[in-house]
Amino acid sequence: MLDFERVREKEKGLRQKKAKIEADLNRLLAREKEAARRYDTRKKIVLGGMILKAVEVGDVTADYVAALVRSHVAERDKKLLVGTAFAISETASPVVTDSDSRE
Repeated sequence: MLDFERVREKEKGLRQKKAKIEADLNRLLAREKEAARRYDTRKKIVLGGMILKAVEVGDVTADYVAALVRSHVAERDKKLLVGTAFAISETASPVVTDSDSRE
């Protein structure tokens, strides 16, 4: 004959283990997501630094980078470049093409 009290205790223990495993899994997933975000941020910083260096040494013109900004940077982010060589005037809006990069 089953002892319902023992069954309930066993169920309670298993539910606690399940909750702990789920909490551990959520922590692990959050850590993974944070690591991916940090990696993405670092990648963007390195790319930005490379572009600035390319302009500095003359491998790429500031006008070309400004054209890239016009084409690929969100409107809300363009204001971050005000006061730089890559600032965008409201009237200019040339589009970057593959042939532009070979000039």
